[in-house]
Amino acid sequence: MKRLLSNSQRQAVLKTVCLVLALVMFVGVIMFIPRLVSVIPRFSASATREMLKDTDIVPQSKPAFAFGSGGEVSIPKDNLNSPKPAPLPEINVPIPRPQEGDLPVASENLCWYSAGEAPTLNLINRTSYDVDLNDFITREFPISGEITDKPLVLIIHTHGSESYLPTKQNFYSPDEDFRSESENENVVGIGSILCEELNQMGIPTIHDKTMHDIPNYNSSYVTSSKALEKILAENPSIRFVIDLHRDSVVDANENIMKPLTKINGKDCAQLMIVAGTNEMGIPHPNWRDNLTFATYLQQEINTLFPTLARPVNLRKQEFNQSYTKGSIILEVGSCGNTVEEARNAIYCFAEAYGSLLKKYLL
Repeated sequence: MKRLLSNSQRQAVLKTVCLVLALVMFVGVIMFIPRLVSVIPRFSASATREMLKDTDIVPQSKPAFAFGSGGEVSIPKDNLNSPKPAPLPEINVPIPRPQEGDLPVASENLCWYSAGEAPTLNLINRTSYDVDLNDFITREFPISGEITDKPLVLIIHTHGSESYLPTKQNFYSPDEDFRSESENENVVGIGSILCEELNQMGIPTIHDKTMHDIPNYNSSYVTSSKALEKILAENPSIRFVIDLHRDSVVDANENIMKPLTKINGKDCAQLMIVAGTNEMGIPHPNWRDNLTFATYLQQEINTLFPTLARPVNLRKQEFNQSYTKGSIILEVGSCGNTVEEARNAIYCFAEAYGSLLKKYLL
């Protein structure tokens, strides 16, 4: 005869079974947690900072700096169609986030007149020569010739690794050397834009993209001089040489500054034409012709793009400018400028430079 469990006994068995099942489920969950954690993405503190860098905007205030300035003043196959660096986007560019210890860059108008004022011909004279640009502008244009399909202009870079800050960056690290071998960051990329613009204007231009300060900065002018001799011998039609640099501008406390103006609503690095002389003893018999050309160019820039050009800088050094009467150093901004500001400026310069040559060459 079967013995039936009482009601109280059945409840006890049911509770025991439920307890065992709950225990099994709990153990299973505990064993599964490590596997669950292993598939969750891990974010380090540095990765988190990188994420915030793309979204957080750190307001920059312009410090009240005292003003002062200082300056720096195998060949590839000649390229008549140097490629233009990829254009930088004008919108949706994250503002870089400064790190602890980074220093701000202050902007200054280094043109000796303000927007809305009549442009003037101004000179920073580092020589003992008595020079007035208002006299030089009355001289005859010093270069003759015509624009043909043969190379007329040479762009070269004695200090090709001179670089700029990234787009929208308004600070720098104290140990930044402002040198780069990337054409998207240095003056060679700016030269590529100038070369393409002049060629599109019908002014045949050659661009030597060699960085003559690599590997030895101290011998860069010797190296670029040899390049000039070779290129000019192969292209005797060249009448104009632009040695394209970027300046270094600091205040009285050696803080980095940038020369800046606004042209057609865009921030532009201000330009400076540097003209050499023979005062250091290196032969430069036609330096006054070079300065005359520089004066004509300065006036053309002033007319088309007021406040874009800083005063012409007359120096004791020859700077390899004795090879042609149309040789100049062109300083495009300073190390405190961004590459975008330098690019905006060189488009304006190309228009003024091309306009001048078309006025005086047949």
